[in-house]
Amino acid sequence: MTYFPEEVVEHIFDFLGSHRDRNAVATVCKAWYHVERLSRRNVFVGNCYAIRPERVMSRFPGMKSLSVKGKPHFADYNLVPYDWGGFALPWIKAAVLRCPGLEDLRLKRMVVTDDDLDLLARSFPNFRSLVLVSCEGFSLRELDLQENEVEDHGRQWLSCFHESCTSLVSLNFACLKGEVNAGVLERLVARCPNLRSLKLNRAVSVESLNEIVARAPYLVDLGTGSFTVDPHTDAYQRLMNSFSKCKSLNSLSGFWEASPHCLDAVYPVCINLTVLNLSYAPAIQADDLIKLISL
Repeated sequence: MTYFPEEVVEHIFDFLGSHRDRNAVATVCKAWYHVERLSRRNVFVGNCYAIRPERVMSRFPGMKSLSVKGKPHFADYNLVPYDWGGFALPWIKAAVLRCPGLEDLRLKRMVVTDDDLDLLARSFPNFRSLVLVSCEGFSLRELDLQENEVEDHGRQWLSCFHESCTSLVSLNFACLKGEVNAGVLERLVARCPNLRSLKLNRAVSVESLNEIVARAPYLVDLGTGSFTVDPHTDAYQRLMNSFSKCKSLNSLSGFWEASPHCLDAVYPVCINLTVLNLSYAPAIQADDLIKLISL
């Protein structure tokens, strides 16, 4: 099967979207096997123990994206022993040695430690995406998306935080433009007692902000979402009451499209503020600032 140059065969293979089809053409002849292994960019491993990581990396040295599944599905129902295995480290180490161009890694039901994540962050200069589904072993403390260009795939991304995630200290997604699931965000904040810094995007409503502030009165740094609210409503009064309980708050930002009469809600915490950023509130004038500072 050598009627075409390898470049032509590789171009034809680019039209094969499924892993099954790619695997099938690799069995046709040695020439096609060689072309397929060097041109494969996306690799899927359905069982992390079905093949050695080194074998996968050596076969597909040009791989850009790797997906690996660890524990079986019934692990979601606590039917797998704690020490079953499914460790991500062997796969990461093998990729470091043989696939330095890796850009995307997706792991499902695997054990990923903080040291694994550190190695991953230091080893791949073009790395863009890490997806961990039902994984365990790591303690996510900080997620900061400040001044990053992030492709927004919908409001459900916060659901990717596992229910066992309680270690967040800092969460910043102010740069995202899309909506977020308010209920999921509120529950995430509530179960992270060490959360000290939270910066929301403009899609987070005043009603949701009120729930968040009420559940996290220990915040030190807060970036509000949308701050357009009628001061004569119950929502405004509840927000003011919630702010009055935030004794540790010393940095405030956000205030998307806030009007001067909305600032009364933050008066209870002004005495402790050391940082106040109103860059997203063009309607605030000098007189309003003077009143805030004088409190």
